[in-house]
Amino acid sequence: MARMAIDAEREAEFDAALAGLPCFAGGVDERYAPLLPKSFVLAGNYLKSFPQHGFSLSNTVRTEENYLLSPTCCYPVFHGKTGARLAKRTLITHKNLCFRCEDHYREGTRQIAFMMREYILFASTADEASAWTVRVKEEVAGLLRGMGLSVAVEAATDPFFNAKDYKQKFQEDQNLKSEFVIGGIAVGSVNLHLRAFSKACDILTETGEPLYSACFGLGYDRLAHQLSLASAAVAPSKEPSYV
Repeated sequence: MARMAIDAEREAEFDAALAGLPCFAGGVDERYAPLLPKSFVLAGNYLKSFPQHGFSLSNTVRTEENYLLSPTCCYPVFHGKTGARLAKRTLITHKNLCFRCEDHYREGTRQIAFMMREYILFASTADEASAWTVRVKEEVAGLLRGMGLSVAVEAATDPFFNAKDYKQKFQEDQNLKSEFVIGGIAVGSVNLHLRAFSKACDILTETGEPLYSACFGLGYDRLAHQLSLASAAVAPSKEPSYV
């Protein structure tokens, strides 16, 4: 099992770098447990769509207690905001450990547990949510390039979906997901949920109007790993010692 690939200093560095981007200005940092009841709609949907990736927990004493270890940082936010009435524009950020079962593990690229930070936007119009994702793609790509990394922003679909699944087709047709790819590895992504998540969780404006949502997530372990690879690649070779 791979160890964590991110140390506390790097973690703080990434936190500060993201917080300094204009697209994330005003984000409110909230804390949630990475434990979701299986009865929570998004947890249930995840297990139906990606049964091979979910980590489930149960209680041997209270057998009715069944949970999913959250595979992403936005799910706990939606769980915590279920039934909430929010301002017409609300930006939340949440950082936590995420958990996914994979067919193989490798430190820095594919881990059981990994650190992620997400920014989740709730907006009153689809245009506002979509425009935010465009800004995020531009500003985050600029940030990563400023770190000396070669990054491509690529349209994507969730690889967990079967190629014939209508969800994947809709995601592709509507350009709802993009990934930040470095060295063939996606270190982050931006997703436009439209009204799907807020509707499922009954999250509305303070006056009862529909809300749209979008999110950006950055995998800290993967980014730290890519930075270490880049650093090793540019490090001068050590001259042999003749002493």
